Amino acid sequence: MTTKTLISWLMIICPIGMIVVFAGVEPAIMGEADESLPTQDRILSTLNAFSDKELAGNVINLVGLLFMIGWLSALAILGKTLTENGAALGSVASLVFTAVLAILAVSLGLSLGAIDLLAEGNTDAAVTLELASESAWYGFPQLLGIGYALLGLGLVLERNPLPRVLAGLFVLAGIALFILAPVGDGLGFLLFLISILLVITSGIFLLRRSD
Repeated sequence: MTTKTLISWLMIICPIGMIVVFAGVEPAIMGEADESLPTQDRILSTLNAFSDKELAGNVINLVGLLFMIGWLSALAILGKTLTENGAALGSVASLVFTAVLAILAVSLGLSLGAIDLLAEGNTDAAVTLELASESAWYGFPQLLGIGYALLGLGLVLERNPLPRVLAGLFVLAGIALFILAPVGDGLGFLLFLISILLVITSGIFLLRRSD
């Protein structure tokens, strides 16, 4: 299997798997938090729900995170494969996607610590730690947008492996995520879904080209 083929499959399978796990499986099994509750009550409710179904929650999170790691790693590797005019931008984009991966690691560690504290009966500290875990995600759309935009510009300059239309869409998606995602949760999620569809489409194109 070539590097291009590996990237292609990761860009196709991982985003789809991630959406299925976090938007479909997790709410169906774990339930959804009541967003109308005050922040601390909502977080405590989420932690209690996770504690009641800890095994299922751990499996869901592990599988979902593996899909996220595969998706972001594919984009990071794609950036590193640029060797001509877009090499510098591709390398910087790769570093940005690596930083996004670091957000996953930090958030996961904080959430696991919160579960342990709740099991020990230290409710206030558990809620505080889980709030910190959620806060770690605040910069996620901005960093992701920067990564998309840089990767797209690198692909435009490289003229390969993606056509300029798809490369340009990466740039537009990145700019939109960076500027508009913080405006509202609904808009941010819509832009995120559009960017995911773009990744899947690009993966299919790369897979056909590598055949």
